[in-house]
Amino acid sequence: MNLYFECNMGAAGDMIASALVDLFEDKAQIVAELNALGLPQTVIEYREAEQCGIRGAHLAVVIGGEEEVPDAPHHPHHGRSLAQIQALIRSLHLSEQVEADALAIYAMLARAESAAHGKAVGEVHFHELGMLDALADIVMAAYLIRRLAPEKILCSPVNVGSGTVRCAHGVMPVPAPATAELLKGIAFYKSEIPSELCTPTGAAVLRYFVQEFTPCPQFTELQKTGIGCGTKRFEQANILRVFSYSGEESITELACNIDDMTGEEAAFAAERMRAAGCLDCFISPILMKKGRPAYLFTVLCRDSEAKDFAALVFKHTTTLGIRKYTPARYTLEREMTEQNGVHIKRAQGFGTSRQKVEFEDAKALALKEDISIFEAKQRLEK
Repeated sequence: MNLYFECNMGAAGDMIASALVDLFEDKAQIVAELNALGLPQTVIEYREAEQCGIRGAHLAVVIGGEEEVPDAPHHPHHGRSLAQIQALIRSLHLSEQVEADALAIYAMLARAESAAHGKAVGEVHFHELGMLDALADIVMAAYLIRRLAPEKILCSPVNVGSGTVRCAHGVMPVPAPATAELLKGIAFYKSEIPSELCTPTGAAVLRYFVQEFTPCPQFTELQKTGIGCGTKRFEQANILRVFSYSGEESITELACNIDDMTGEEAAFAAERMRAAGCLDCFISPILMKKGRPAYLFTVLCRDSEAKDFAALVFKHTTTLGIRKYTPARYTLEREMTEQNGVHIKRAQGFGTSRQKVEFEDAKALALKEDISIFEAKQRLEK
């Protein structure tokens, strides 16, 4: 399953999360999971919403009994430092992956604020972004994306609006300096709508998760459409749509023969490929001319990332040349679910259905109980 964000009316954190939750059938269950994450003083409420006659979803963030409204004036405060935000995130009931996502997004925001205001990252204080509703938007978006487990995420060019926006530092042009910093290298455009349509939170979430910003691709098989409604009202519908689609996916295979690296060095290179997010990386033993033992080093990645991974292969191996292939593949639809605290990977399609316990959960139980990984998997599968 792949996702495509359509940002014709910009992108805000609450709209992204609302569009994502709209893809799920059992929205009550998903909202219950969001409320179980432990966001302080916060209750998440799912609401049916409407913009220009179009039905959509809106996740309301209720803090201390009062709903937080985007762009509403806040009482002056000194904001929160990055360290304080990080401590808050680590106190939540998040999986390792979602925690890492939220921490990385805030680190990205801190670097953008640092560049925009000429301060060291450690001196940055989040004002609007330090509010609990912004934290909720980022955590919800990360949780829902990992819950959906898409194979690929694309996004349209982003409409940023026009005019000015008032924030803690004063009145700023649209896009605000931090937002503009986050949008570097991303396709965006200004429109005649006199409002901030793309917020720093929305820009950071998209920059972190999206692999490619591109006009709408051809959908082989459109599955669902999620619609997130904003709170502002304009002549046109203030919505963000996310399309869930599937089909054959073209990928790139990079391969090279290596006969002058040790096994440890080749294994390290493969680890760097996986850490960078390749689809797969593997090493096969081969024989080269005159019977020399060697390795076939192979990386599978998305087409849009082929040059980046080629650079990584050159950096971490001794090869002087890389062969490039463009195979197509068929994949099963995948989903990560949770039952009684155990993460379950499910896959289905082409008349096949299977599921298995997430290995990290089994590993954690095996270490905790000092049992074998096989016994741990058997326990969790029950």
